[in-house]
This record gives sequence, C-alpha cells and structure tokens, in this order.
Amino acid sequence: MPAVLDLWREDVRSGRRDSVPGDDRLSRRLSGFDWEASSRVVDGPGRGLDGAVLVSSRPAPAGTIAIVEASAAADRPDVLNELTRWGLGLAKAAGASTVMVWRGLGHNDGLDRLGLEFVRPWWRMDRTLASAPVAPAAVPGYELHDARSIPTGRLVEAHNLSFADHWRFTPRTEEELMAGRPPELSLIAVAPDGASAALTLNQIERYASDPRPQPVGIISSVGTLPEHRRRGLATWLVAEALVRLHQAGARHASLYVDGKSPMRAFDVYSKLGFELAFETEVWEARFP
Repeated sequence: MPAVLDLWREDVRSGRRDSVPGDDRLSRRLSGFDWEASSRVVDGPGRGLDGAVLVSSRPAPAGTIAIVEASAAADRPDVLNELTRWGLGLAKAAGASTVMVWRGLGHNDGLDRLGLEFVRPWWRMDRTLASAPVAPAAVPGYELHDARSIPTGRLVEAHNLSFADHWRFTPRTEEELMAGRPPELSLIAVAPDGASAALTLNQIERYASDPRPQPVGIISSVGTLPEHRRRGLATWLVAEALVRLHQAGARHASLYVDGKSPMRAFDVYSKLGFELAFETEVWEARFP
C-alpha cells in the first residue's frame, strides 16, 4: 500500500487526481478489499512501482457499477493504459453493467480507444475558512437538527430519498454513510409537518502533500427531497456547515459537485464563496 500511495501522490502532482485520501478514510475504503483478485501492480526497476490498478464495485438500481482506479509513473503512460484495460476486463467478467474511470482534466489520452466514453465533468469547489463565515439565514417554517437529536436511520433515509433521481444514484446504508462523520456535523432540515426536507453530511480531513491549508472541512451529500427544492434549504445547510466546520478547526472547505447538475447546485456554492479548484473527467464503458 505505501508504494501505491506514492503513485497516487505522483498523480496529484501531475494533475491526474485531486487528492490522496486521509489515513482514516483510506482504511475504511479499503477494509475488506480483495487485493489478490481485484488489483495488479507493475514493478519498476529499483524504484518501487511503475503502476497499480484497483477495481472496486457497488450495487446500483440499474446494475453493478465498477470503478477502475489506475495509476502509473509519469514516464510510463503505456502502463497506465494497460492497467486500465485489465481493470475494464476484470469488471466486465465480474458482471459489472457500468465501468467508470475518473481522470483529471486533460489526462484522458487513450481512454476512448479502450471503449470508454466521456460522460460528465466532476468539480471540486473550494473556499477559505481562514476567518469566520457569515452566520446563515434560516428558512422560515423549517427547523435545523443534527444527528445528536434525531432517530438513527433518519439521515440515511433522507439521503436516499434526496438522491434517488440523481445521476448514478446508489442507495446507502447507515453504517457506510455515517462512518467518520461527527454527529454534530451531520445536519438535517425538518419541515413544519415533521418530515425530513434536506440534509448535508460533513467531516474534517487531513491530506498529505496537499496545497490546501489543513485541516480541510469536507461538505458532502448536500441533498433536498424533491417536494422541498427551490426554497433555499441547501444554501442554509451549507452555510451552517461552514460555521460548524470553522468552529471545529477547519482552515479550508471543499465540496464536490456534478458539473452537469440539472439543479445547478454549483450556483448555490458559488454564492457561498466557493470557486472551481479541480475538474475531474468521468469516463464510462457500459455492458448491457
């Protein structure tokens, strides 16, 4: 794993990847990963690894989605494409209906020749937390709660209902959704009738070899149930999350958003001071 992490750091320096996950998130992500069956490495002469690929998968309503995560030394683009080809073949043989490859903008050479198609941009938007953010304005009629004061299971239910109509939606469980997320940073807006209306889940991370001021507050899973959209709930929740992340010690904030979001979520984030910091291209191969 240390040699794979060295490749990932090289990816960050080259622009193929936006960051290397922190230790806690990485250990959760790779817990139970089948290295023998789902990974391959290429040894480099006297310098660690020339390349590595990890293939993971998750169930989705339309079939299994696999993610092929290939990395290679900067002077071995041939290794990068060959490992990507191997990952595609493994995912297809394992029954995946969709295989995804994520690459930093401009690092897509050869992906189309492997049968992959560019499907959308995925943006990381950043803003500073060097000073205290402006206090949020509440949406009249709604109440704000965090995970300390709501029943177990309510946040995951709100999450799955909010994102059911989003691109490549996958239902989540309570365990995977809340892992590593402090309850005081997991927020939900409740409608006048007591129903869940919107949510955002947040945490603080530290990233090695990263130019962002550390630690970084990560705002994720910003979602609103369809019947409560266009009322300013997302703006309220993200603004509140910024205040709480700053109070918890975060010096910077980042979030990820679909660059083709039909709800134009990025407009909300821009108004809250976020700017585009990194663009990833999402490529897919489909096997009906």
